Amino acid sequence: MIDFHTHPLLVREMLEREPDLARIARDVFYIRNNPQPLETFLLELDVSGLDRAVLLPIDASTTRGCQIYSNELIAELCQMSDRFVGFASVDPHQETAVDDLERAVKDLGLRGLKLSSPTQEFYPNDAELVYPIYEKAQGLSIPIVFHAGLSWEPRAKAKYGQPIHLEDVAYDFPNLNIVIAHFGWPWVLEAVMLALKYPNVYIDTSCLYFDNPKDFIAFVMTQQVPLSAIEKSLRHKIVFGSNYPRVEIKNMVKAVKSLGLSDGCLKLIFEGNARKLLGEVIR
Repeated sequence: MIDFHTHPLLVREMLEREPDLARIARDVFYIRNNPQPLETFLLELDVSGLDRAVLLPIDASTTRGCQIYSNELIAELCQMSDRFVGFASVDPHQETAVDDLERAVKDLGLRGLKLSSPTQEFYPNDAELVYPIYEKAQGLSIPIVFHAGLSWEPRAKAKYGQPIHLEDVAYDFPNLNIVIAHFGWPWVLEAVMLALKYPNVYIDTSCLYFDNPKDFIAFVMTQQVPLSAIEKSLRHKIVFGSNYPRVEIKNMVKAVKSLGLSDGCLKLIFEGNARKLLGEVIR
């Protein structure tokens, strides 16, 4: 079982080595939780019944003057525990972005790409700027997780994260797997439409913008979208994501499991769909 959406921002061992990460987490990513030892992250997985977590960085060198974790640090964390699956991030505004992605995958062993268009300030369908990155990702057979919808970062404009901008990407790169993060909220129906229409589009569950995980997930996955649609039409297109450490993993797991989905559907959401995206053989 896999958490497909986590950020290792508060790992104490890394903050001690890279003190500026604390400022980045607080002032750029806008998260102010207390640092925790790596063991706490792993315990979060244990108590949630999860085996692994995907680690997501964001390279915002041009727009924020920093990397919200570098690819090298992500690779180091993966060496510290085989329960971590590292993704890369590249800065679309940098001429080296395509080469940086190839190096992250081939040399550092990272297994996917994270882009946050509100933080990095680009439209995902800007062909001149980002299509070369998608071509490289498609050639490397890695998935891309796109931030979509609302961002808590004060300087991040939601207009860049509207899911409909991903339609051109899904259409133009049919062999590139795309994960729309945060269920695209508040544009949930846009995200669902894209996942229904395009075989290469998926959605993750990492959304919490008011109330609590249980109530918010129930609102999105039973009211904004009928539960029957998830069970019958989207069971192969949703992956579990917590958005840790903004949300405790165990609370998001409980929220998804409380919906009343069948065991078969939950197995796909928590395991099968993620393993497919990671290119793992499922027996």
